[in-house]
Amino acid sequence: MPNRYEREIEEILRNLEQTEPKTGRAPKSGDRQRRKQNVRRPGNRRATSPLHLSITDWFLVTAVITALVAGGYAYMQEPSLVTGILASVSLICLILVALSHFVFNRSRPQATRYGNVTITPLRRNIFSSIKTQWNLFMLKMRYRRRSKP
Repeated sequence: MPNRYEREIEEILRNLEQTEPKTGRAPKSGDRQRRKQNVRRPGNRRATSPLHLSITDWFLVTAVITALVAGGYAYMQEPSLVTGILASVSLICLILVALSHFVFNRSRPQATRYGNVTITPLRRNIFSSIKTQWNLFMLKMRYRRRSKP
């Protein structure tokens, strides 16, 4: 019995991790879709970059890179106008990162209502898949401990 629940929970968590919209015909109510692990369709994959960063993240990356370049240039050469420009770009990016919560109005995913139930979409980030894999691992460990008397 616990193995069945474990499989159901793992399937639910795997389905939550899928972020691509489903295409094709809509399933009828009562139909249950099962996904085979070893079946891969090369036509469904989109060529996207794995790195999805927000504008705040890009400002932070830009600030760190320009500060490192300015520091390296100042170390190799005498500090000059170039290092001042790079340092000021880095400083402006850091200020924008600090003020990004107020400057850039982030729109949150809109909650939808189905009858009496309100569904709020998940907010995905870089660590979402790692967190999901960790939760699956912890569930497996919990069920293994319970099943061994």
